[in-house]
Amino acid sequence: MSTAKQVSMDHSTPEVIPVIPHDVPHLAVTALPAGVAQASQPVFDWWMLHWMDASHPLARLQRAWMESVLEALEVEVDFLNVCAISNAKVWTCLADARSLSGSASLHSCYHEVAKDMADAHLARLGKVAELPEDFKQRLWEEIC
Repeated sequence: MSTAKQVSMDHSTPEVIPVIPHDVPHLAVTALPAGVAQASQPVFDWWMLHWMDASHPLARLQRAWMESVLEALEVEVDFLNVCAISNAKVWTCLADARSLSGSASLHSCYHEVAKDMADAHLARLGKVAELPEDFKQRLWEEIC
């Protein structure tokens, strides 16, 4: 018994009969006669089926790579969000006249912003360190 997939011999393709004017050069004719189209349909179906089977592993690898890139972008977006929030806090401190009058309040504002940025950076480094392992895992899942 053959392991190849069986292609149905459905000949429901509509008959194509091109109308070719006499003044058109031979190379401009692109439609196949109905008999040729019907005779080659099973071969075309078989080729398309196996061509799609061959492209699936590459598509799955591409998807795994794109998911990893998306996760890396999400990590960067989270970090940039913390940067924007910290920037807003600094601007708020600098715009507040009470913060500018005393060095203790300005110091506490900068200290809070620096702590937020350091925590965000450490979280970012932790997530980035996990990305190669996640990518390897996805690749092995797709390969196997």
